[in-house]
Amino acid sequence: MKSAIRSSRILLSVGLLFGAALTAQPAPSTSDIINRARATVGTEKALDGVVTLKMVGTLEPADPKVPNATILIIARKPNSQRLEIRVDDIVETTILNCRKAGIIRSNLQEEASQMRELTGAELERVRYSTRQFFNFYRADFRNGERVTHQGTVTHRDVRAHRLKYKYPDGLETIRYFSVEDDTLVATITDNGVESVNRGAQTVKGIKYPKSIEYYEDGRKLHTIHFTTIEINQPLASGIFKIPRAGDE
Repeated sequence: MKSAIRSSRILLSVGLLFGAALTAQPAPSTSDIINRARATVGTEKALDGVVTLKMVGTLEPADPKVPNATILIIARKPNSQRLEIRVDDIVETTILNCRKAGIIRSNLQEEASQMRELTGAELERVRYSTRQFFNFYRADFRNGERVTHQGTVTHRDVRAHRLKYKYPDGLETIRYFSVEDDTLVATITDNGVESVNRGAQTVKGIKYPKSIEYYEDGRKLHTIHFTTIEINQPLASGIFKIPRAGDE
């Protein structure tokens, strides 16, 4: 009887150890998670080969009382971007040319426009957003950005790896990548705005979202619907030129 009890305990112990060996998998490295996520978007050759990007779409506010806007994004690797948002006759244009940026507000019914230079945190955010068009989840190590794995959590009803991207100056981003299929679940910037990709369209072997929803404190802000996406097409000369005061 004692021998049978002893044997059952040994079998139970072996079973527990064997089960633990099967379930206790080491946590994946941040590079593994990022590489797998990048693979869901395109091949390394395709992603690294993006030099210019043009995106045209509509910005639809969640509040039906607020009018829609048209949006144009043109970017060139590594640090040039032109963002135009138009509501009726009002056009707001943000231009980044390497380390200089400005924002121009124009009324198409009038000749005059206003421009101011972007500096400090505003400038760095525009430069950061531009790099994101070409990094495809990869950390910006050249400028000091580092990534840490903050565990596996449930976000938007999906089990996901929580990765924190942070620059030395404090600028940080949280990204959630699905444990099941490695896709991006959501991105949250340090100002608390969350973006969620919806749908997919493939351009030259790279998968882009059909639309992006934006939230703050769980409340939907707006959705951007992309109608046209072009990669590595010729850009108009001077498109990233920042006008001087009085030249607008």
